[in-house]
Formats: sequence, structure tokens, C-alpha cells
Amino acid sequence: MIVFYGFIVISGDLPKFIKDRSGFKINYSISPFDFRMDINEYSLYINSKVVDNMKNGSIKLVNDIENKVHNNASGIINKTSEAFKGMEEKINSALHNKVK
Repeated sequence: MIVFYGFIVISGDLPKFIKDRSGFKINYSISPFDFRMDINEYSLYINSKVVDNMKNGSIKLVNDIENKVHNNASGIINKTSEAFKGMEEKINSALHNKVK
């Protein structure tokens, strides 16, 4: 980690004229968080919005899972309740028939 961090700091602090001639560029800032790495035609860009998007996406995913579990559990409970009510009605009618 120390070597990787040192590499990023040294590459990020190179003068602009050296970065312009290089195929590998790193630019970063801590506040606000912004990290860019360019390798020839490819680039990686990470900023503080990525963290916010991941947080919001995770919250939405957890809420969706919670809703599906709640709905499925409610459906199972309702079906079980209806089955027990049906059994109760059959038992009550059988007992009333025997009592008569």
C-alpha cells in the first residue's frame, strides 16, 4: 500500500509538460475527492459521486429485498391462515354433525 500510494503521489505531482508527453497520467485531489488515471486511450475516473451512488444503490437494493421478503412472508402467512380457517370450519361442521 505504501509503494502504491507513493507511486500515485509521485505520478500525480509530475509537471504538466511531462504528463502531456506520457501515455500514463495520474491526477488526483483529496478534497473534493477526484482520482483520474489515463493509460493511452483508456481512463479510470473516480470521484465522490461514486461513493454516493454506491450508497444510494445499496440502500435501494436492501429496501427492495426487504419489500420482497415482507410480501412473500405475508402471502405465506395469509395462505397458512386460510388453510387453518378451512380446517377449523371442517372440524366444527364435523363436530356439529356428530352432536346432532
